[in-house]
Amino acid sequence: MKQLFILILVFSILFNPVLVSAQEPQPRFEKDTLYTSSGYKIFVGRTLEFAKGTVRDGRFRYVAVKNGFLSKTLTNSTVLVKEIKKYSVTVMGNGYIDLSGDITLKDGSKEKIVLHIAFDRAIENSPVLLSELKVPDEYRNTRPRDIRKELVDLRNLYEDNVIKKAEYEEMKKKLEKE
Repeated sequence: MKQLFILILVFSILFNPVLVSAQEPQPRFEKDTLYTSSGYKIFVGRTLEFAKGTVRDGRFRYVAVKNGFLSKTLTNSTVLVKEIKKYSVTVMGNGYIDLSGDITLKDGSKEKIVLHIAFDRAIENSPVLLSELKVPDEYRNTRPRDIRKELVDLRNLYEDNVIKKAEYEEMKKKLEKE
């Protein structure tokens, strides 16, 4: 009986993926859809909503505009994805995508735009820190968090004048409690 139990256990470990320890999710590109590490999907027809840049003067750190617009143009705007041009993941696990689409400007007009996005970085993992690409909350917290790194990032946002001292102190308190 004991041998049968051991045999079943070994068989379960070898052939049942539920019992095998899971790796950290990796981004992937399948059938014209980008799946970020958090599971958020970017595909032709999706409208991406941008917040504000996380660098001094409102520039974006993780989103680069490739066709003549200033990255600040993205602040609080939307882009309708028309084409996904390039997808890559570095050896460090950072994922990038190039896409073209239509940006809706503040005056309501639409223009063509080409973007290069470090998508997992643009979707910040911390519920406290700002993210450049707005996504539903369930896609923001799936990767393991590093509170020390988040505190450094928060300090950089304050030193770059992206957030005010009061915002910095409030967010820092929230992070330190976790």
